[in-house]
Amino acid sequence: MNPPPRSLSPRRVLRGGPVVARCSLAVALSLGVGACGSSDPVPLSPDASVADASVADAPRSDAPAASVAIAFAHTVGGAPLALGTTTPYTNAAGNSFGVTRLSYFVSGVTVRMRDGRSLTAPGARYLDAAMPATLRFALPGAAPVGELASITFVMGLPPELNISGAFTSSPESLMEWPEMMGGGYHHMKFEGRYINRAGEPFNFMAHSGGLNRADYSFAVTLDASGRSITAAGASFTVRMDVAEWFTGPNTWDLNDYFNATHRGIMGDAAAQASLRENGASVFSLAAP
Repeated sequence: MNPPPRSLSPRRVLRGGPVVARCSLAVALSLGVGACGSSDPVPLSPDASVADASVADAPRSDAPAASVAIAFAHTVGGAPLALGTTTPYTNAAGNSFGVTRLSYFVSGVTVRMRDGRSLTAPGARYLDAAMPATLRFALPGAAPVGELASITFVMGLPPELNISGAFTSSPESLMEWPEMMGGGYHHMKFEGRYINRAGEPFNFMAHSGGLNRADYSFAVTLDASGRSITAAGASFTVRMDVAEWFTGPNTWDLNDYFNATHRGIMGDAAAQASLRENGASVFSLAAP
């Protein structure tokens, strides 16, 4: 049985200590997006400084409102991703590969309307392809009814959220990034096997994170024109094509990144930057 959806609530993250509390307050004041808000569709507690994130953009009291759910799905070239130890997929460099793990954070998921209104799920969400309950969540509060312009979010944890010790329970806590490499948390753990030049299976671990405190998170904006939120509510699905992590603008031959002398990319700043650049084509909005 899958565990229930995990809500990274303000209370939970604020327990990480004074540094996190200060971070939450600073972000709420400067960015309008709280450090670690709840994704549950209920009002945030009065002591949660991130509550302001949705208030400013909330629909007028006399305007119709609805609930909105966001789901994340994973594909390879349009086909649903299947986790396993085989290597059924082929990337742009011709490498046969398979995926055994895909877990990551997204932050500040927001629906934006054509009239300028918006609704945000403040803070971070942990998503895991092996845990379906983590892949769908409701935005907190009531969304405005009307035509959409875009759906936006940050892939990973921006610096103000990427603070060591913020998450004390698994599976989020298991995403820790080594302190010697800058601390905080992985943005993503993307793992699997590929067939190397010797014709043998070799493990790859495409782990991204804040190497030496550099920010390798990035903003994603998905065009949602032609879609609407009605009084009955709405549900939207964001797709991640995992093969796109290895192509455009940088084609990855996995032999060059994962081999006997270079087993991972966590300490490779050039690889971290390249993976972030490739993220530009990874996400799309599924057809209604």
